[in-house]
Amino acid sequence: MAKNLVIVESPTKQRTISKFLDSSFIIRSSFGHIRDLPANDLGVDIKNEFKPTYVLVEKGKKVISEIEKLAKSAEKIYLATDPDREGEAISWHLIEALPKVDKSKFRRISFHEITKSAILEAIKSPRDIDLNLINAQQARRILDRLVGYQISPILWSKIKKGLSAGRVQSVAVRLISERALEISAFKESDYYTIDGIFEKDGERFSAKMVKWKGSNVEETITLKLFAEDYKYKTSSFKSIEETAELVSTLKDLPFHVSSVEKKTVSKKPKPPFITSSLQQDSYTKLGFTPERTMRIAQSLYEGVNLAGEMTGLITYMRTDSFNVSADMQKKAAEFIRKNYGPQYAPAQTPVYLKKVKGAQEAHESIHPTNIAIIPQNIKEHLTADQYKLYDLIWKRFMASQMSPATFDSVSVEIKDSRDLSLFKTSGRTLKFDGYLKVYQDAEKEEEDEENEMSIPPLNEKDGLVLKDIQPKPHKTSPPPHYNEASLIKILEKHGIGRPSTYASIISTIIERGYVNREKDKRLTITELGKIVTGKLKMFFKDIMSLSYTAGIEDKLDDIADGNVSWKDTIKDFYLEFSRNLENASKNMSTEKMAIKTNEKCPLCLSPMLLRESRFGKYLSCSRFPKCPGKIRLDANGNKIEGFVPIKTEKKCQKCKKGNMLLRKGPRGFFLGCSRFPLCRSIESITEEEAKSIIEQARRKSS
Repeated sequence: MAKNLVIVESPTKQRTISKFLDSSFIIRSSFGHIRDLPANDLGVDIKNEFKPTYVLVEKGKKVISEIEKLAKSAEKIYLATDPDREGEAISWHLIEALPKVDKSKFRRISFHEITKSAILEAIKSPRDIDLNLINAQQARRILDRLVGYQISPILWSKIKKGLSAGRVQSVAVRLISERALEISAFKESDYYTIDGIFEKDGERFSAKMVKWKGSNVEETITLKLFAEDYKYKTSSFKSIEETAELVSTLKDLPFHVSSVEKKTVSKKPKPPFITSSLQQDSYTKLGFTPERTMRIAQSLYEGVNLAGEMTGLITYMRTDSFNVSADMQKKAAEFIRKNYGPQYAPAQTPVYLKKVKGAQEAHESIHPTNIAIIPQNIKEHLTADQYKLYDLIWKRFMASQMSPATFDSVSVEIKDSRDLSLFKTSGRTLKFDGYLKVYQDAEKEEEDEENEMSIPPLNEKDGLVLKDIQPKPHKTSPPPHYNEASLIKILEKHGIGRPSTYASIISTIIERGYVNREKDKRLTITELGKIVTGKLKMFFKDIMSLSYTAGIEDKLDDIADGNVSWKDTIKDFYLEFSRNLENASKNMSTEKMAIKTNEKCPLCLSPMLLRESRFGKYLSCSRFPKCPGKIRLDANGNKIEGFVPIKTEKKCQKCKKGNMLLRKGPRGFFLGCSRFPLCRSIESITEEEAKSIIEQARRKSS
């Protein structure tokens, strides 16, 4: 009897779904995309309405061969790839790659969580392939190919081989480059704030001066930056001398409480995670890179082995919608009332309005598939990373369905008897923890430091004693460097890229050597990144524009909605882009990446050049490859003292493949295989033999 065939895109998903369907179903994985544009060719016929040419990827032939045999004999073929444009495209490519299979057999099913009920419900409601989604994904792929494959060769000829440009990645690099310029242009200045130490009935507390002689002391300056406004604080007191009159005048004056405002304030929980907020919170709280976060989330979505049963723990993790099903909200409310108390469940079901432009509201937010699966109870079945991320997702979702936290807040104003100064202080105490019972916001510690100050009971007109006045020195702060979380936030703010692209964008610009990830997690522009960004800004203004790039995303959304033609969209884009390509090819100047320095080569004494790789800056002999002289540099450009290994003619006796290198360790010179760490062969050597090898290397390079 013919069986039904279900095709998914990953082996893990295959194993999980196999647990939910009976023997009348065969489940197979396509192992991701089986077709794509050719790797070594543009693959887009510009003269023929941008018709793409697709080829089977390396693993595609074997996969298609197996699936074709099963598909021919199957009664129905369910395409169960991920519920987004990429998943829709994988399903479409599968149909196109199986021309000998009856097209009427294919049915598309989609689900946002890998649970038995979701799978069975999806099979009851199959649909046709959504060609609008296919066209949107195809348009994105072609646009990216046109940009990448046509700008990159120009960069190779003008700067160096191996460079790449991208419709979204180049804008991301520009953001980091512009931030470096903004930081270097920022003029730091000194300023002083004034704290008063007051006493009431033997209890002391501090308050900050906000007015002096009727004028505000603190100022907030707004800078218009490339991608956002930046606000920083300063004050009217620019030097310690300017505070001298103030201290002298106030130190002997009586003070009193001029006003006391007490109120209860509430703080609502944040919505459930979407892709961008998951990546940001995971980065801030767990230290996970976006790429690592998505890899772990994928494993939680596809299923983990819980006591012998594959179980999908979270809903689909590539989403920009805050939606939660009514059924899940009902179950969450019941769980909260039972486990935390009725006061923790709000009277009205929380509603989180759409905030992300172009969000696909058919999707759901990222949340547990079963809230009864408490992270702590399954910890032994998860890896350390899986547990940390599932715990974060579970707690964030539970918090989003709970009551707000409430605080008792007090704000106090203090004046002197001559009405020269005004001091303010405030504090708050937690009255009801609400959602904070399970989830602490990332910025809570900073808020606590600012707001949870100890203040004695105070009433209006209470007399106070000024015990001390403390001028505190500060410096104005430049805009911060982007880190991976803040870069994702700004990309999302401007509508650049989509949830599935953030992690790959960041990993690509780091791998290409345009950006460095520093030890303190800052993303900093490299010399190569500055040069490439400068060239692209000059010749491809549209490609490097935030608004233009965001506008392209809007057009892709319009294609997905069936409102515009994908061919017309690409045609409109290519008209101006082709002119820019021609101009850049003719007029872009050649840039030499190596910078001459005054440093001398330790081997031949020739000048050394400052070069840069994706691992950072280093000095290389100007006579390379004739002379292998090299000096390592740290992140600040300082020389790292140490012996640079010298290649010898001696072959490794262990692996028979590598040459032995003269190295120097804590105990002196030794020979080590050049294939380390694949081969760990080492040999001892005398001081005289080492000196002889060094001298030979110097003579050879001379």
